[in-house]
Amino acid sequence: MGAAIRCLIVAIGLFLPSPLAVSADAAAPPPAGMTQQQYDDLVKAVGQSVVQTLTEKGLVAAPASPTSATPARNEEQLLAERIRTTVDAIPTVLGGYSEVGGELALLPERLDRTSAGGRGPWGFLGLLALMTALAVLADRGMARLTRAKRNAVVQRFSAEGGLWRVAGIAILDACALLALWAVAQFSLGSLFARAGFQTQVAAIVLEGLVTWRAFWLLFRIYLRPELPAMRLAPVSDGNARHILRLLVFCVLVGVLGRSWIGLLASPAAISAAILTNSFVEIAIFIVVLFSLRGAMASWLLGLIDPESRQRVGIRVALAQHWHWIVLPILILLGLGRIYDAVSDQFAFPFGAILTLNILIGLLFAETLWSFILRQHRAAVLAASGKATPGRLLPFLVRAVRATMWVVAAAVLVRTWAVDVLNLVDEQAWSQFSRAWTTTVVTALLAYFAWEAVHFATERRRDRPRAGVTGPESETGPTSVGATRLETLAPILRLMLGIIIIITAALTILESLGVSITPVIAGASIFGLAISFGSQTLVHDIVSGLFYLADDAFRVGEYIDVGKAKGTVEGFTLRSIRMRHQNGQIHTIPFGQLGQITNFSRDWSTLKFNLRLVRETDLDKLRKVTKKIGLAMMEDPQFKNDFLEPLKFQGIAEVADTATVMRFKMTVRPVRPTYVQREAMKRLISGFKEAGIEFAGAGYVLPTVATPTPTPAPAPAAAMPATR
Repeated sequence: MGAAIRCLIVAIGLFLPSPLAVSADAAAPPPAGMTQQQYDDLVKAVGQSVVQTLTEKGLVAAPASPTSATPARNEEQLLAERIRTTVDAIPTVLGGYSEVGGELALLPERLDRTSAGGRGPWGFLGLLALMTALAVLADRGMARLTRAKRNAVVQRFSAEGGLWRVAGIAILDACALLALWAVAQFSLGSLFARAGFQTQVAAIVLEGLVTWRAFWLLFRIYLRPELPAMRLAPVSDGNARHILRLLVFCVLVGVLGRSWIGLLASPAAISAAILTNSFVEIAIFIVVLFSLRGAMASWLLGLIDPESRQRVGIRVALAQHWHWIVLPILILLGLGRIYDAVSDQFAFPFGAILTLNILIGLLFAETLWSFILRQHRAAVLAASGKATPGRLLPFLVRAVRATMWVVAAAVLVRTWAVDVLNLVDEQAWSQFSRAWTTTVVTALLAYFAWEAVHFATERRRDRPRAGVTGPESETGPTSVGATRLETLAPILRLMLGIIIIITAALTILESLGVSITPVIAGASIFGLAISFGSQTLVHDIVSGLFYLADDAFRVGEYIDVGKAKGTVEGFTLRSIRMRHQNGQIHTIPFGQLGQITNFSRDWSTLKFNLRLVRETDLDKLRKVTKKIGLAMMEDPQFKNDFLEPLKFQGIAEVADTATVMRFKMTVRPVRPTYVQREAMKRLISGFKEAGIEFAGAGYVLPTVATPTPTPAPAPAAAMPATR
């Protein structure tokens, strides 16, 4: 039976065309009633079935496994092999020093282009020296042409300030560099084009000159030894000159080291030159590093806020010991260059160089943001007398700074994890970075959203100070009432903050592959349990929302809630916080407030009575009161308090011993009691000068004097009798 099956399979295989035959003769027509696609699928299925059956019966060998038969070497073997290769290459690199001299001796021959109809070595060197001098003259000439405009901008900046003038000076300085670059590009594109090794040497010299001049300009823009007012770096004049000299020297060393390597041709000589540069350059950089230790520490400390600088913190410690962070990077850079010289591996020095460049870029960026904030703070102080830098610019600076640091960290992590240390391969990093990129971007956007909410809800006015608030205040309008939006700002900030945090957290969890459905369900159950177990808390929260919706009080207003009175300093979702004029702080839940009396809303009308003598001249009294009222309206200390001046309203009551006069004034509800006391004091002084007297408690009404009766004359003596 088995033999019959094998014969049948072989017969089918002989009569049916094989897949190779089908592929070779694709033009063969299919049988009638079958399309070409159906015919091809049938042939493929039959062929696979035949191969599988033959394999199972042992007639053909099984196909080879796609995996390699050789066992994979482990990391230790690879590392040992790499070390052995590097050690074996050291004699070859050291032997390259003998070729360096020969390479340099052959420079005149390599520069000779007379056989090809070009310039000779001396003609080329003379022309190169001429164009280099012309480029330097173009640089100096452009600087001289822009000197007058530059001095004018500097003078205007010294008098008026302005960040755009700092940028204008930098642009004028860059014009000189642009002129030098234009001459260099013209020389390379026309005079030294397609000249073989001469073009290479000309590019080394002219591009090296442009590179050194560009770094010199960058360092000068930040340090400005001759212009302290426009100096971006917060350092002294002496430190600015010291840092500028050493940094420019380091750039010159790097340019020269790269230039003479470009003159060599053989790989052994190039490796020897790189090895020499590795020791010489790193040694010079380490010496410069410790020479700049104190000057750069002052630069970094100047970037920290003065208040934070007084406290011992990690930023202060990093600023003071920055050289111990840069020193390992320089050593790694030197070791990487040495390894580059003996093994032609470029990843390690690339990572160290990129790390160093990113640190320098972060330093320059932080210096720029700090300078912008200092200049803005100085402008605000000169305009309004306030030392605060405003709100919008610090918000934008914080947003840009956070983005800058996140991008720098992502670049460094990717470089060292993938390119340098090979911790993960490119495919694994792509899968890893996709999730973490979403996480980091979400966290960054949440930070921006929170900063925007804080910017929009931050209070713009001065907060009330303890001990001087309320109607009894005599020190001026220290308790400034907030607007309704500013009063609702803490609640809005809290609610929006919770929404931002929850949304960001759920998005991050989902991007990391965590299912958020159980989290949402658990949060719902927890919220329901909280709502049932905290009825008093819910009552306080709901009452507070209604009080805020009714605009019953605002931050900075003086209110009386029956149980306590004071100035509203703030509140939470549950309670209100008031400060009494004597300094006590009352914290009362919203559910216990009840009736609220607001003494600080809109205006306050004050009426008071004075007892004067019965025969007071009302016209004189009205004139004196009007004079005093107008004087208080014009007094700088009280003119902002009055809405209507002090007036004499008339007679309020006629008593047995006095006439009660009524006075009235309308003031702002900031310090009405103090204004009333001041008005009464001035009235007493004015009445005394005008001869208006106050009625006393024991005052006796005067009576009209009656004339004393004259006594009748005495009767005359009796007349004598007539005769």
